[in-house]
Amino acid sequence: MGTITVTGSGSIHVVPDVTRIETNITGVFQTYAEAYAQAKENSSWIVKILEYNHKSGKLAKTTSLDITDHTVPQYDEDGNYIESIKQGYDMEQRIKVDIGIDNVLLNNIVRGIGKFIKGAQINIGYTIQDPRPHQLKMLERAIHDATEKANIMVKAAGCTLGKVSSINYSHHDVHMYSQARNIHSNKEAMASSPEALDITPDDLVVSDEVMVIWNIEQA
Repeated sequence: MGTITVTGSGSIHVVPDVTRIETNITGVFQTYAEAYAQAKENSSWIVKILEYNHKSGKLAKTTSLDITDHTVPQYDEDGNYIESIKQGYDMEQRIKVDIGIDNVLLNNIVRGIGKFIKGAQINIGYTIQDPRPHQLKMLERAIHDATEKANIMVKAAGCTLGKVSSINYSHHDVHMYSQARNIHSNKEAMASSPEALDITPDDLVVSDEVMVIWNIEQA
């Protein structure tokens, strides 16, 4: 008695229910303290913008903050590199806000960021609030897919499918996100309108895989 190993795939279409606003801010500062103070001020402005629009400031999440040495390369008269000299600090910050599908609210937040946060670039995308039910549905479909394939193959070989020997699944985070719009400058953000952000997000198409091993029995 042998075995058969089949990898099943399960795909689903998911309607997004979350608008994700990611604000990226960069700058060069003379001191570390100035860079850190600016990062705190950026976060404070996002909170104020949310609260002004009757949303909790806790929706603002700083997902990354990196303050590193700002260096400038030095060259000799022949253009050969000599060394890099430190001239202050680079600050890179990313703040994420998840809201419902609401173009008016989205526009108000985008315009507020453009008005109050210098050097902000905004990425707008769509995701879902609770991915777990969809992940479970994908796994179920992947098992059905593997079973259907295995039955076809053993039948063609004149055998029957026996008991499951093992199921192998490598857990990983399924990426349920769709990029929709990039806003590259404060001027572009302040010129935004609900009509300009009237985006109907496409369904998110996601898939997952599982490997199943069955025993094979003679027909």
